[in-house]
Amino acid sequence: MKKNIFFIVISCIFAFHFFMTALYVLPFNPISHKLNKTVNSYINPFFTQNWQLFAPDPLSNAIYVYVQVKDKQGEESKWIDISTPLYEANHANRFSPVNMLVRLGTGAYLQSVHVDPTSYKIEQKMNAKSDNNTKENQVKELTNYQRDGIQKLYNLGLYHAKNYFDEKSIDMIRIRVESEHPIPFSQRNNNAYEQEMSYITQEWISVSVLKGAI
Repeated sequence: MKKNIFFIVISCIFAFHFFMTALYVLPFNPISHKLNKTVNSYINPFFTQNWQLFAPDPLSNAIYVYVQVKDKQGEESKWIDISTPLYEANHANRFSPVNMLVRLGTGAYLQSVHVDPTSYKIEQKMNAKSDNNTKENQVKELTNYQRDGIQKLYNLGLYHAKNYFDEKSIDMIRIRVESEHPIPFSQRNNNAYEQEMSYITQEWISVSVLKGAI
C-alpha cells in the first residue's frame, strides 16, 4: 500500500513538472500567456532553459550586468559590475553553484530582448486595450515575456546591491547590460582591434516598488 502511494505521489510530481516545463519551452500561446507568472516562478532559476547554444541564433556575445544605486539623499553610486566576479568564480570551479548564478543574468537579458513574431502577434491581440491604440504604440509595447525578463534583471541587481550598500539606505536602482561583440574571424590576428560594445540601460525604479512586484 505504501509503495502504491509513493508511486502515485512521484508520478504526480513528475507530471506536474513536465507540464510546467512544456508550457515554458513551447512557443507562446494563450495558455502560457495566462499562466506566465506561475510558470516562470516555478521554472526560474533552477529549471531555466536556454536554447541560445543552437542555430540559427547562437549566443556569441559576452553579457555583463551592472547595477547602480541611488540613496535616499539622491546620491548616485558608480556602476557595479556584478557579472565579472561570477564569471571568474565559475571559471575557477565549473561544478560550483555559481554556474547557476551566472546563467541568471544572461538568461534574464536574453528574455528581456527576445522577440518571437508569432508570440508577439498573439500577445498583442490579447493585450489590446482599445481600438484607439495606434500601430506604432503597439509595436513599441513590450511583451509580458520581455517585461518578466526585465523584472528578473532588477531583482538580480537589487540582490547584489545589498552586498555593497546598506539595504535601508537604497532608495532606487537601475540596471545596465553591456554586450561585448565577438572578434570577427578576419580580425583574429589584429591585436589593435577594439571589440564593439553595446549597452542597454533601464530606467530608475524605486526599491519599494520593486519589492512589491516580487
